[in-house]
Amino acid sequence: MQYVDYKQYGKCAKLSRGGKTMLVTVDLGPRVIYYGFDGGENIFYEDEKDLINKGGEYFDTNLPGKGIWHIYGGHRLWKCPEYLDTYYPDNAPVQVVEEGESVTFVSEVESTTGLQKSIKITMDEMGDARLEHKFVNKGKCVTPPVALWALSVMDKTAKAYIPISTEDTGLLPNRNITLWSYTDLKDDRLCILNDAITLQQKDVKQPIKIGTFACGPVSVDIKGMKFTIEINSPEGEYGDHHCNIETYTNDIMLEIETLSPIKSMAVGEEVVHTEKWSLTK
Repeated sequence: MQYVDYKQYGKCAKLSRGGKTMLVTVDLGPRVIYYGFDGGENIFYEDEKDLINKGGEYFDTNLPGKGIWHIYGGHRLWKCPEYLDTYYPDNAPVQVVEEGESVTFVSEVESTTGLQKSIKITMDEMGDARLEHKFVNKGKCVTPPVALWALSVMDKTAKAYIPISTEDTGLLPNRNITLWSYTDLKDDRLCILNDAITLQQKDVKQPIKIGTFACGPVSVDIKGMKFTIEINSPEGEYGDHHCNIETYTNDIMLEIETLSPIKSMAVGEEVVHTEKWSLTK
């Protein structure tokens, strides 16, 4: 690992292995703001013009001095269900902890939720990565039911592929689909097949989002590369009508999102949600 300055994001940790490079913000976030082949294009969206942000009365009242929330781009860790407290402004520097082959990026404790978030990253000899997302309840009481929510914000032209079950379950259902109020099923960016859901990013401003319980690794085709995310989904209750995978797009980016089971967290409790990343040409 070495430190570099990267665009408007300031100080970043640079992780390189197996011909692939990852940049993780240190002055804010954390965000995995860049991932790609050495000298190649970034698979992630970078919000250089600050097109996506959220502020207003809630932030002025509950988070004085914290500023507003900015998407920044890249990969982040969030809290599900999505309420205003999900948008905690992560504008402060993060703590960086090196441990053998791994580096952990730790945010400050959120004053509104009591949660402290961290992402532990380990790159293998091929340049693929294991990301361990963690919540620690450092508040003074049990949390409401929460899930870890890992979001990868992909650049333009991305196409998400989410496999769904083809198991013969007889008289019982074998698939679920969750829709958001703004989702138009006639939208040609969305395709629901018998074995998969696909969503294509296009220059269309109207957002669209869909979720499901995926039966295997999800992938994104982006700039001639394939980005694959594998998760281990343990038994339990999942949020958003039982989703472990969600995908969203608008005219500037596409998100591929993974979720842990949803549960209340006792004071001091830790919960981890792991993604395994691979990138191929």
